[in-house]
Amino acid sequence: MGVADPWTALQLDNAVALVGITLENASQELRNAGSEKQPKWEPKYTMNQLLDDDFRLPAPPKPKSGIEALKALVGVKVWKG
Repeated sequence: MGVADPWTALQLDNAVALVGITLENASQELRNAGSEKQPKWEPKYTMNQLLDDDFRLPAPPKPKSGIEALKALVGVKVWKG
């Protein structure tokens, strides 16, 4: 693309990598189209969906507040005992 500024080039590279990783992960998601006894796994999203400009992946549910919000942080382990 010919980006001259190193910082801008790095940020562009990071953005492209993030989009690529997100699309790759979404393309690997499966859903069970069969029964519990006879599962039939199908892709959750088609490539046409993923590459459509208007398509948005659903946001994961966010906890409301309090301790549930803290437990939802990445890397936080909840020990029961």
